[in-house]
Amino acid sequence: MRVSRRLSVLVVIVGVLVAIPSSAFAQTRASSGAKTVAITQAPAFTSAQLLANPAADWISNGGSINNERYSTLNQINSGNVSGLKEAWHIHLNGSGTAAKYSAEATPIVYQGVMYMVTGNDDAFALDAATGQQIWAYQSNIEQTINTACCGWDNRGLAIGGGLVYNAQLDGNLVALDQLTGGVVWKVPVFNWREGVTLTSAPLYYNGVVYVGSTGGEYGFRGSITAYNATNGNFMWRFFTAPQPGDIGGQTWAIGPLGASTGGATVWNTPSVDPSQNMIVFTTGNAAPWSSRGPGQNLFTASYVALNATTGQLKWWYQVVHHDIWDYDCPSPTVQFDIQIGGVTRHAIAEPCKTGWVYELDRTNGTPLIGIPEVKVPQDKGNNTWPTQPEPVGDAFSSHCAVKKTYTGKFSNIGGHPVKVGCIFTPYDTTHAAAFAPSAQGGADWNPSSYNPNTQELYVCAADSDFSLLGVPAAKLSSSYLAGQGFFGVTFGTIKFYRGFVAAMNMTNNKLVWRATYKSPCYSGTFTTAGNLVFAGQVNGEYDAFDATTGQKLWSSNLDAGVAAPGMTYSVNGKQYVAIYAGGSTFSFEATTTGEKFPHGDSVYAFALP
Repeated sequence: MRVSRRLSVLVVIVGVLVAIPSSAFAQTRASSGAKTVAITQAPAFTSAQLLANPAADWISNGGSINNERYSTLNQINSGNVSGLKEAWHIHLNGSGTAAKYSAEATPIVYQGVMYMVTGNDDAFALDAATGQQIWAYQSNIEQTINTACCGWDNRGLAIGGGLVYNAQLDGNLVALDQLTGGVVWKVPVFNWREGVTLTSAPLYYNGVVYVGSTGGEYGFRGSITAYNATNGNFMWRFFTAPQPGDIGGQTWAIGPLGASTGGATVWNTPSVDPSQNMIVFTTGNAAPWSSRGPGQNLFTASYVALNATTGQLKWWYQVVHHDIWDYDCPSPTVQFDIQIGGVTRHAIAEPCKTGWVYELDRTNGTPLIGIPEVKVPQDKGNNTWPTQPEPVGDAFSSHCAVKKTYTGKFSNIGGHPVKVGCIFTPYDTTHAAAFAPSAQGGADWNPSSYNPNTQELYVCAADSDFSLLGVPAAKLSSSYLAGQGFFGVTFGTIKFYRGFVAAMNMTNNKLVWRATYKSPCYSGTFTTAGNLVFAGQVNGEYDAFDATTGQKLWSSNLDAGVAAPGMTYSVNGKQYVAIYAGGSTFSFEATTTGEKFPHGDSVYAFALP
């Protein structure tokens, strides 16, 4: 690899200016004589600017605040994508390369500058045409954090009003000067020692920054918090696991394993409907997973819509009642308008760990096509709910565990036989169960994309199953302490069989095509007006598909696993496709391929020659 010339840059670390050569932080394939682009300060974006489908710029984590991840660019299209070549490739100084990290961030691009963040919360400004570094921010977060449920990750930044917003794993929300990377303000959202971390990309909208919190597996209640984007002043907070007396509080049992023990965490960046001044997100499962008292457990495993200004609840829709399987919807909600029966409908949809897409009318949270309540197997010991919502249309992943997996040493958990069943098969403290999908899906946190030309939602997912055994309530109650592990189950085994990209027609929720991988698809997708869908595998393969047929048209093998969604932008009329390749905490060893899934610190950009 040819190394770029040394440049001296000013790096601002917690307000202290330190002159550091950029090659100490990054190496890039770029023209040695290239000049680094000047940064253009972002305005306080209007609702119209944030809602517009991205073209040259990609100014929000989901491309736009509807989270469609659809670009109007078509210079790269299904007819010429086979000629896509590497334009540049940068290494981010080894940031976030250890096994504990997951590289899950989507780059932001504004006026020729890319803003990027690693799993260690280190942020970078890069010349989007060459990859050359302009500035770098080092988070210096504590390396002793032990309350991150599912790896050390950061799913992206937000920009607006001349600031870059970074939600850190240690519980701090940091606003950086867009021009220098210096800290402008920093506020503690929560303390990680209490069991809560920040992993989702912040949302910038209407002068406010919104950030979700995680920590259900450590006994913490989920929330969305709003801050003044200019100065970091606290505005409001909505807790997604209500207390007695709050709306939804009556759906929890009174006692030590009630709402105070957590759950309903917010893993995703909300979507926004400016016409209703409304943000919508989905929530995680209840904590602990099993042995809770009776009740529906709002607002776990639910869509939640809030007034963006006040944080007041507008509507909700629960996807899984009294969830004991970790069957939540951790990916971002996607908003779009669609013609159904000749009528324009205002839709919101999301694929979930259950292997279904749940499509609602976003004006009121009611099912758009149909999601009937269906009777499911029951277990009194785990207070299961008698029915579950099952969407009309097709499932995109398998719903039954593979019997031959649960033989031999996997046929029991701690001496308790494993009953092999299908989705919603219950378990308790006296008998274990295997079911599909597993708690990693179906579709996990990885974002989907919607193409208005095909009217299809593109889902990155897997076929998997796993087994669980409950833990007695008395044992859980006596051991509960916020900040310590609080799963409430004994894990058996988890098995992945294949990954895939699935195209779902949102007029009828039917499966159109499915492109199958040997290893799990964990990256998420984005789609373009060039009739393309891009997705990656944890083995490092990055692919482009025909959005209409699912035919693979282009592929590149990267130097690390792909666990992040890609994006596209243009500089000086040239379209690029960018992807962060750094691997995942989840190594997915249970796949049948025996592949290696390496970690790294790479950002790649591809373009036509």
